[in-house]
Amino acid sequence: MENYEKIKSIGRGAYGTVYLCRRNSDGCHVIIKQIPVEEMSKEERVAAKNEVQVLSMLKHPNIIAYLESFVEEKALMIVMEYAQGGTMYTFLEEREGKLLDEDEIIRLFVQIVLALCHVHQQNILHRDLKTQNILLNKTRKVVKIGDFGISKILSSKSKANSVIGTPCYISPELCEGKPYNQKSDIWALGCVLYELATDRKSTRLNSSHVRTSR
Repeated sequence: MENYEKIKSIGRGAYGTVYLCRRNSDGCHVIIKQIPVEEMSKEERVAAKNEVQVLSMLKHPNIIAYLESFVEEKALMIVMEYAQGGTMYTFLEEREGKLLDEDEIIRLFVQIVLALCHVHQQNILHRDLKTQNILLNKTRKVVKIGDFGISKILSSKSKANSVIGTPCYISPELCEGKPYNQKSDIWALGCVLYELATDRKSTRLNSSHVRTSR
């Protein structure tokens, strides 16, 4: 970490802690995800390395940029672009029920679509697309998809089987324990659009599928 100065912790996930840091060379703010790999199981270490592999494959203006990674103090450090505008979830919460204009919805949604298209072109499933994982730049005009911690790289025409994701956004095939592919991300994309347009989560749609799958 000699090239970076930690400013503050801004989040904690299942696998590690996220810090806002300052890069010493130019003073630029970055995000560093610190993952204590020495304390992890073999499966968890593979998942951590998978996140680095996925991030390094994705280069798009609407996806959080991967800068570098290194191991220090028995932890994997993943350095990424900092989105100053916070999450789309917080952006909607701060509006306190005031709905977005149609033009604003379309502008944000098109950027998410373009980012997800790039992800799928690399044969990658995001698997946890939601407003908490969609970030915004300082002006909140540019969308940046982030958090590829549970993403999966598919071979051509293959499907995934692990039941994983956030309940309000998971597709019917996931609820039913069936194999799934990029179409499952498209379902989540539709849930995000619903949330943008109504300021509500599509819980009723998903809960009905969960009940029928039991």
